[in-house]
Amino acid sequence: MPALHRYIGNPFLTFVLNRMFGAGISDAHCGMRAFTKDALQKMNLKTPGMEFASEMIIEAARNKLKIAEVPIEYRPRGGGRAKLNSFHDGWRHLRFMLLYEPTAVFFIPGILIFITGLALLLLSTTERVHSMILGSFLTILGLQVITLGLYAKIYAVLYRREVPDMITGVFLRYNSLEYGMLAGFMVFLIGVGVGFNILMAWVASGYGELSQVRSAIFSVTFAILGIQMIFSAFFLSVLLLEKGE
Repeated sequence: MPALHRYIGNPFLTFVLNRMFGAGISDAHCGMRAFTKDALQKMNLKTPGMEFASEMIIEAARNKLKIAEVPIEYRPRGGGRAKLNSFHDGWRHLRFMLLYEPTAVFFIPGILIFITGLALLLLSTTERVHSMILGSFLTILGLQVITLGLYAKIYAVLYRREVPDMITGVFLRYNSLEYGMLAGFMVFLIGVGVGFNILMAWVASGYGELSQVRSAIFSVTFAILGIQMIFSAFFLSVLLLEKGE
């Protein structure tokens, strides 16, 4: 085995797989595999390429199948040249693992971005308007990333037969549309309410100049968040309707 694969590529990909899916194995890409017919049916494997090796370990771990490792002798290739492309095939494995785990790809980054943005938005003073603009951007972006993660998790439950967790269990209820719309409408009303106060202050000042930049950014941000939540609730309900939920 080339040193690049043995000491860098394989250990790195195995580490990522173990961290994401809790497989607890030492080599995720050994090609010598043995499994029962019952285990194969439970894993429901689908990938056609080299990422098949990663998918098998992931599905075995998710289905709580017993995994055992047995030492084998790795011998030089008997004839012909190996078709393995180190970086291309390594990326295929990593890409598959990332696509298979919405929590790591969407939820964790999305929550961090959202919290950072909301803190900047709420804690920045009028003198730090640029920080507020950045906070508004990060807050909207964070919610967008979180909702994309939610779409991915719902898709995984509906089409890959994954077991719903606490988060997806809530949204899999048919009336999640109504709750999502209500939550989005309330957030939207907060933004509209702040905007209405700005309008009233402008009228009271005789339609003169206003120094309401902070309130205006807050108003627009929450209005956008509310609208985004409403349409996200509709999209999730479309996914559920397709599967007859």
